[in-house]
Amino acid sequence: MDEPVAESLAEPELNALLRRVDWRFLCRQREQPLIADLRSGPDSRALDLVGRGLPVPGAADVAVTGFPTRLALNGARDAVRLGGEVVCLWRLPRLAGPRRAARRLRRAGLLDVRVLWAGPDPRHPPQFWLPLEAPAATAHLLATRPARSWRQRLQRALFGIAARTGLLAPVCAVARVPGAAAEPGEDELAGVLPAEAPALLLTGGQRSINKVAALPFAGDRARPGAVVKFARVAAADAALEREAEALRRVERDHPGAEGVPRVLAESRRWGRVALAESAVYGQPLIEQLSHQSFAADGERVAAWLGGLVGTQPLPPERWRERLVEGPLSAFEREFGAVAGTDAVARARELLGGLGPLPPACEHRDCSPWNLLALAPGAATAPGAAGASAGLALLDWESAEPDGLPALDLVYFLANAAFVIDGALESGETRATYRRLLDPGSADGGAFAATLAGYGDRAGVPAEHLPALRLLCWTVHCRSDYRHLEMAAAGPPSPEALRGSPFLGLVEEELEWAERKR
Repeated sequence: MDEPVAESLAEPELNALLRRVDWRFLCRQREQPLIADLRSGPDSRALDLVGRGLPVPGAADVAVTGFPTRLALNGARDAVRLGGEVVCLWRLPRLAGPRRAARRLRRAGLLDVRVLWAGPDPRHPPQFWLPLEAPAATAHLLATRPARSWRQRLQRALFGIAARTGLLAPVCAVARVPGAAAEPGEDELAGVLPAEAPALLLTGGQRSINKVAALPFAGDRARPGAVVKFARVAAADAALEREAEALRRVERDHPGAEGVPRVLAESRRWGRVALAESAVYGQPLIEQLSHQSFAADGERVAAWLGGLVGTQPLPPERWRERLVEGPLSAFEREFGAVAGTDAVARARELLGGLGPLPPACEHRDCSPWNLLALAPGAATAPGAAGASAGLALLDWESAEPDGLPALDLVYFLANAAFVIDGALESGETRATYRRLLDPGSADGGAFAATLAGYGDRAGVPAEHLPALRLLCWTVHCRSDYRHLEMAAAGPPSPEALRGSPFLGLVEEELEWAERKR
């Protein structure tokens, strides 16, 4: 990616442009390619962000053109090297367009032809790129995105009509020019994401740092056995590298942990990190949350997380600088001006009282949207500690393998309450959290009891739980700051910082501690 150009763009514009070219992750280019851009307009602006240079004829790694007319195909073939790739993009419907395009590409001698629809709404950035010659991929997509309104049902009916008539748009076709592969035998992804197999690309999210996920449909499998994640931007590379390290650490240190993906391969695509993991299936826990289930769900998650806690307490000098002083310093640097020196000093005082604690592998995004309820008998490692919880936890990119206990449980319980109350949408997270801190309320009683039970089982002294709650939100303030910084394409304003949800939760904890003095 042209980093200076990308850094000059505001996050909404950068995100929208990159999503126009997410098809690139189905190409076989390991590093940033030389692109022959035979188009113009927004797609060309997006290609400037992800490609290199102006190649001489016949030297391009990738040639990008429009609908594959004879003239367009001849131009693309002349521009690209042997073993390179041709990408055809068109944004207006053409009668039988996908079938005609695939047939022309094959007749021209191109290999590994794949045609994808960028759906579901051409007025917005794509949420997925659906391979149109793979019924299993279509069935999987529809099964995981059930229609929940009359608009969605109408949209689904229109998709069926457009698919039968070949009038879908926007559409992308990717194919390979015969000849030597770019890097034969060096791509670890080949066995997981073969070039000849159709793959569904999932491209949701509101930020450029959100990853693209590819689901390969090889052979006659009804659903994929793997998921391949791709970093869109350089800032996301480290997250995928951290996820790979965390998953390997869990496999090594907690080999019986259920519901944790396993690393299958690591490689690169278009100069960005690519990570292949085993696929894990289950019912999203977020879909079954309620006030009635809050206590039971909390106990299940507490039992699961307990399997990632060590048995031998470690003295503070082994972890304080990295796990407490680091987050505190970041909080003071980024939020000190709006939180005030008194708040920073009080937080430092409260966290300074933490004593010996058992180590834990922290997920650091243990939220209802990352947890799956496994079907009976679906546990990936029966007999593991916490296996009876029947849960899986996805997206380990924020993980801290050498972390502290209780923080993930606090994060889950709070976010579960936010989901139940609709507080994330209304902006009332502080009010919901204030009720959680009140053991006299129904959810507050469950919150306190779940944390206390977890602490008893994990060997966390009860007097340390309030400080660990505070540390949880101090740690997560860093992600709020990063998102605000991206949105502003620079330092966030004091007003934006003041609106940070995690800052509000830090303040709720400080006020709670003041009341308890």
